[in-house]
Amino acid sequence: MLKIPYGESDFHKVLTKDYLYQDRTSFIEKLEKWESNYPVFLRPRRFGKSLFVSMLHHYYGLEHKDDFQALFGDLYIGQNPTDNANRYLVLSFEFSRIDTATHENTYRGFLRNVISGSRRFFSAYDQYFTTEQKKIVESETSPEAVVNAIFDFCQQNKLPYKIYLLIDEYDHFANELLSFDMRRFKSDVSTNGFVRKFYESLKTATRDGIVDRIFITGVSPITLDSLTSGFNIGDNISLNPIFNEMMGFTHPEVEGLLKTANISSIKIPGIMADLSAWYDGYLFSEDADTLLFNPDMVLYFLKEYQIKEKYPAVMLDTNVVSDYGKVRNIFKIGDDEDAKFELLNQLVNEGYIDFPLTRLYNLELNFTQDDFLSLLFYMGMLTYREYSPIGWRCEIPNYVMKKLYFEYFTSIYLAKTKLSDPRRPVGDSVLALIKDGNPEPFFKLVEYVLAENHSNRDELSFREKHLQTFMIGLLFPYETYYIHSEYEARRGYPDIFLERIPHRAMTFDIVFELKYVKKSQADTLPKVIQEAEQQLDSYMRSERFARPDVRGFYAVFLGGEVHQWREWGNY
Repeated sequence: MLKIPYGESDFHKVLTKDYLYQDRTSFIEKLEKWESNYPVFLRPRRFGKSLFVSMLHHYYGLEHKDDFQALFGDLYIGQNPTDNANRYLVLSFEFSRIDTATHENTYRGFLRNVISGSRRFFSAYDQYFTTEQKKIVESETSPEAVVNAIFDFCQQNKLPYKIYLLIDEYDHFANELLSFDMRRFKSDVSTNGFVRKFYESLKTATRDGIVDRIFITGVSPITLDSLTSGFNIGDNISLNPIFNEMMGFTHPEVEGLLKTANISSIKIPGIMADLSAWYDGYLFSEDADTLLFNPDMVLYFLKEYQIKEKYPAVMLDTNVVSDYGKVRNIFKIGDDEDAKFELLNQLVNEGYIDFPLTRLYNLELNFTQDDFLSLLFYMGMLTYREYSPIGWRCEIPNYVMKKLYFEYFTSIYLAKTKLSDPRRPVGDSVLALIKDGNPEPFFKLVEYVLAENHSNRDELSFREKHLQTFMIGLLFPYETYYIHSEYEARRGYPDIFLERIPHRAMTFDIVFELKYVKKSQADTLPKVIQEAEQQLDSYMRSERFARPDVRGFYAVFLGGEVHQWREWGNY
């Protein structure tokens, strides 16, 4: 059985314990040839950043020199080594797992992570520093004092090596701060906060020739931009087409992984189509044309598939849910959640949204809608598709992200109801629909939730698209169907099409045609019902749906109430 490095970020373990490894070492050469020694590379969570940083550490770290052939011999860089291989003292930091509940907790957590990095540094290069020097560093009470002491001792001891500085998850804690306390974000990270002072020390060390190279990873440029005056040497290469594929899997690579896992060649095309729908679709540069899979999601699938040779019961990795599922926090940045809600309504209904990408954030000004949409791009919840007259045209990259959007919409609606635990009634109503082919409990639940949310003001702005979005959101958590909005059929576009996922014990597909009529327009109901019946009839007679294992329903809502529903063939 193929050893899948799911969740593994230790390069030495992956290479020496015979785990699968997709070679990314050619980018070492590209980074060295790049014009800046201080690149910053941003990618969404779960995109392989930590493993890449570990790979750089093992390539450049003096302490790993004897392992070079074992680690890199069969890889691109092992056969094309650069002059800098294993010629640095590597000082590495990562800034996840920091408690941001209070300023004191955040400060202590940041300091603790800096001291932890210094301990690893001294452990690797013990012979170059005295015991007293190590004690002095660990006794320092500020992050900048810790690194300044390390740099001072490097100079005092006249070490023949320079430092390669690696920083992973540079903005992890800061993004949490940003979502719930903008004031603290500004005081801790920007202005003259402890984070900026830390980075000012790094910049000084580059000027003094102690630190020769720096490589920084994170998710968004917001924190980086807040550090601009203190750390203006960083070069953000995240949107550069040269580095588009530095992390993530390409289509040929995923197909190759399936073959390496000894999956039947007959099954591979179907699996590739499903993996593309769920995990593919990322493009990080307007000048690149290679779409990328989220590597963590692909490895999750492979790990699960190998066990029973069938699709995992849940296609969406729960670890991804925990990382990306914090959508609500993002919506709180800069307040005005209602406006952001409408932006996403436009996105899911139109299929795309246009905006000028924010490349440099200025949090002294208002956090704009363009800033918000740009942040969704950096977090992997939107992806570039093409250039539009006003900037970038972005789409939801794949089914996983679409699922998270719709679940967010649903949570907004359900939060306003009196249901103590909405999951049970929603689950029961969905089960009646997908198992028994009875949509009435589902329609009644929709009616109840809309009644709890609806007001006269809502009546003016509510549209059929809102109804469609909400219903899809209710269905998304139940992974028995692919859920398509405005699915293209030869005779039109059904509002919702539930297509069975392979290896699920479902006996039929489902087509919905929805109509929404405002109460003030009740006199149009006979015409709308006739139109619904005609449209559903057209869909169900089309080549795509004219099968005994496809069931079709229409539902007409008057305001927030179900006025009438029928199954095709029963009217």
